[in-house]
Amino acid sequence: MPDLHPETIEGWVLDIACLRKYPRDEYAERARAHTTACSLMGHCAESGYALVGDDGRVALLEPQATPRVMEALRQSDREAGVRLRARREVRDGALETVTVEEV
Repeated sequence: MPDLHPETIEGWVLDIACLRKYPRDEYAERARAHTTACSLMGHCAESGYALVGDDGRVALLEPQATPRVMEALRQSDREAGVRLRARREVRDGALETVTVEEV
């Protein structure tokens, strides 16, 4: 089993339902333009979230992070292109998102 360490990840929020529809080389562009309203739709929220870096690299968040991401989206005044920072810590042998904030 790998040795896990706390991490902080940052990127544009994109729900996994929408992420699946886009070609890999468009992830960053699509995430920057992705609307907050879409991310908060029921089927999108149910799919979970990822943070997409400027280079298009995707960091999937675990399902337990969903309420934290949704709260950050609701608090944002941006209509699209919400950039979040997530702090993940080791809990019960796995990484768990403990904080999510807009950057």
